[in-house]
Amino acid sequence: MLCSRVIGIILSCASLIFILTGLLTDYWLVDFGEKLSHQGLWQICSKNVCYQLSGSGFLGATRGLVIFSTALLLLGMVSACLSFNNLSVGKITASLLAAMLKILAGIFLLIGMSVYTGETVSFVNNGSLNYQWSFYLCWVAVFMLFISGACNIVAHQASPTPGYEAV
Repeated sequence: MLCSRVIGIILSCASLIFILTGLLTDYWLVDFGEKLSHQGLWQICSKNVCYQLSGSGFLGATRGLVIFSTALLLLGMVSACLSFNNLSVGKITASLLAAMLKILAGIFLLIGMSVYTGETVSFVNNGSLNYQWSFYLCWVAVFMLFISGACNIVAHQASPTPGYEAV
């Protein structure tokens, strides 16, 4: 089904943009208190001076999971583009492979975001820190990846099955 393939690719592109924006910007947490600072996964900035964050356990895990999720998403996008040619190996079509890769990317991103949220929620609840737009973009990307994967599953089910029956 062409419509579900196109919607899947559009959602994948938007997810990739959201993940990369969230990964590379430093507005995950913002302190509106006396410090007026903002931090991301890589650095913290306060009064126009930025410092690199040390590789604490949860930050390293979040970085790794988000980067791995991005790699899976890129592979899923390539597979989704190949699905327009109705490529298949046995019963596995390019649409099914794209769906599996995108759903896996969503799972790894969900785990990464959950680790970050679980470690920082006490700072947000007890202080002047607040989650900001980079953080929320990654959460939106999680849901977009699952919807994109579902679109590819619909495209897989609508694609002709290879084999003697198709002849």
